[in-house]
Amino acid sequence: MLDALAFTSPSVAVSTAFGLTDELLDRHPVLRLLPHALRDSTRREGRLCACESGDNLFATSPVVGFMLSGTLATFDDRGLACVSLLGPGATFGWETAFAPASGGRRLALLDSCWIETPVRGLRDAMGAAWLEHVFARHALDRIQRLQADSACHAVHPVTRRAANLIRRLYQAAGPDVRTTQSAIAEAMGVQRTSVNAAVKALERAGAVSLRRGRIQILCHERLAGAACGC
Repeated sequence: MLDALAFTSPSVAVSTAFGLTDELLDRHPVLRLLPHALRDSTRREGRLCACESGDNLFATSPVVGFMLSGTLATFDDRGLACVSLLGPGATFGWETAFAPASGGRRLALLDSCWIETPVRGLRDAMGAAWLEHVFARHALDRIQRLQADSACHAVHPVTRRAANLIRRLYQAAGPDVRTTQSAIAEAMGVQRTSVNAAVKALERAGAVSLRRGRIQILCHERLAGAACGC
């Protein structure tokens, strides 16, 4: 398994492809708009990585990642609290341009695919000042997201938060959400029994149907109505 910080795990199946094509780079909104020097660097040194739902990722080297599909839950340095969700179009790893990889953990909530490229190539192509600007914007977005999540946790019950997370996974994966209640509970920082109660309520409401290792979305409108919407 790999993550945008070159995450590895003994249980991970990783697909890598060196010499990326413009067609592949254009699948990500940020890569599509990068300066030519950065696209050239990513095309030469980047690689395509993939992992399965439930895989854990641990940092080993400084790289920047660009999510193409799926969803990864990012945890704090101690691996205890989820601090962000990375879905299609997200980027991560910019901070490794200024500090060593901390060994933080990411949990795949869905089968996921992303492009990663070494930070050194971006630094060499654009310079430290450009990276500092990008990192500052990335850090501000992350702080705002943490503030919103903290407010959500304080105000909304687990049932509405669980419905909201499943709704976000639906947006990333479509109606067949290949994930587990254990992974959802871990990302939310709650007991699996609490998530099970919430999902059962959604099933009774006709919003979802439970399958082994997956949640089938039957009615997005009912799911959205049960979610907090944060």
